Amino acid sequence: MAVRRIIFLIVLVLCSFIPGIALSQSYIKPYQSPKLLYPDLVTKFYQLNHQEVFWFTSAVTSSEIRMHFLQVLDSAVLSGLDKNKYHYSEIVKSAVPVDSSGVASLDRIFTDALIAYSKDLYQGENVLRWINNDEVSGKYSGADNDYLLRNMARIRYAAELDAFVSSLEPKDASYASLKREYHKQLAANKTALINQLVASMNLYRWVHHFNFEKFIVVNIPSATLRYYEKDSLKLQMKVVVGKPATRSPRFSTWCYQVVLYPYWNVPRDIGLKELLPRFKRSPASIETMNMQILGSNGKIIDPHSINWAKYNRHNFPYSFRQCTGCENSLGVIKFNLTDPFSVYLHDTNFKLAFLKKSRYLSHGCIRVEKPIEMANYLLNNKLDSSYVKACLKNQQPDFININKPVPVFVLYSTAEARNDSVVFYKDIYHLFK
Repeated sequence: MAVRRIIFLIVLVLCSFIPGIALSQSYIKPYQSPKLLYPDLVTKFYQLNHQEVFWFTSAVTSSEIRMHFLQVLDSAVLSGLDKNKYHYSEIVKSAVPVDSSGVASLDRIFTDALIAYSKDLYQGENVLRWINNDEVSGKYSGADNDYLLRNMARIRYAAELDAFVSSLEPKDASYASLKREYHKQLAANKTALINQLVASMNLYRWVHHFNFEKFIVVNIPSATLRYYEKDSLKLQMKVVVGKPATRSPRFSTWCYQVVLYPYWNVPRDIGLKELLPRFKRSPASIETMNMQILGSNGKIIDPHSINWAKYNRHNFPYSFRQCTGCENSLGVIKFNLTDPFSVYLHDTNFKLAFLKKSRYLSHGCIRVEKPIEMANYLLNNKLDSSYVKACLKNQQPDFININKPVPVFVLYSTAEARNDSVVFYKDIYHLFK
């Protein structure tokens, strides 16, 4: 390896004397080589660079940038990344071609490597492995790519490359704690903890690189919620999340509406499996639970008019809805989300659950400990708290749209920063096995 590195460095120095080669029109076509991870972004980069080579110019600093980039890749593991993903072997082994087309191809490999490395360091690597659905990233992918390419194109010296790479990772104390702990476990070669820390670091990069004005982060393993404004933590609380048999999905979405005094429209599978057998045994429990029976047209059906004996889970034509009020399973506040799982954040009538250490109890939705406080933040302190605390019965739901929908990230981070250290949580959904 040492001999190969020496040869490579000699080649880099020699290549500094090769005149800069402008990429002709034939070279700026989308490069279809399977080696390129982001061929379209590579092409766009050279458009920004006036169709000229970037890494193999006649400038003396060109070889310095290439050598420094190799050092950057050698240090990728310190940020939880694998250097071999970024054309490392090709970059180390490649000799400078004698013709201009060869130089252009090699230049593109270097560029593709930096694009891929920058995206992973900035946006988080392999985030989709940990997310069931992402409604946020697509809206900002173009701006993210433009930001990275513009800053790459400005690099002219090794120090500028260093500054660019350094700017991509979060600078706050929580991320620093995760990274310190990762280095500690890396040195101890504790693979299981390393994998958990790498996943948490990448999720942290992903969430915080957007720099949203407001956003909510729910962490399933810790069963907690944090509300941020401009990366400043404003509110944190306990939550109840899905039990292992009925997991809360992991996703990014938007909170667009606060509902005061919501109905609980019971999901059909819950209604048929849990409520129907109970109501068949004891129709009186329908009133005890403050439930309503709805026909297909949404009208309320008198439960005493139903011949319960003739229905089962396969032929029951009605649905269940719980009336509004403090006894409602959703409590008095619900936060509507745009996710495709029919999952939302909500208050609860069972406050004692927040006293439990293990709060994996729900069918998938997320019960929040401090709904009034969070609603006030989302509605810019315009919530009438006394109205909500009055616990009015049979009140019609009040739908309040949020002026600017707030991003919500429901994550699975078993390693979480807390007070300059890192806490590890149980892998409750067994995602690391």
